[in-house]
Amino acid sequence: MSTNPRIYLDFNATAPIVSAARTAMTAALAEVGNPSSIHAEGRRMRDLVERARNQVAALVGRPREQVVFTSGGTEANA
Repeated sequence: MSTNPRIYLDFNATAPIVSAARTAMTAALAEVGNPSSIHAEGRRMRDLVERARNQVAALVGRPREQVVFTSGGTEANA
């Protein structure tokens, strides 16, 4: 038996997530609202999405207009 720590590289469908991201995702999933709608719930969700866009843009040093969220890899590739 090896005494080396195991290194897992099979992230084909899933990958580990840092706890701060998990916490943010859990909080967002607890909210209700379509960010494309104009009612209060929709506006609240749109604000949440736009704040996330600003945070990602700042993190990667790009303009917020260049940050596009997609539903997954296939949509992103298209």
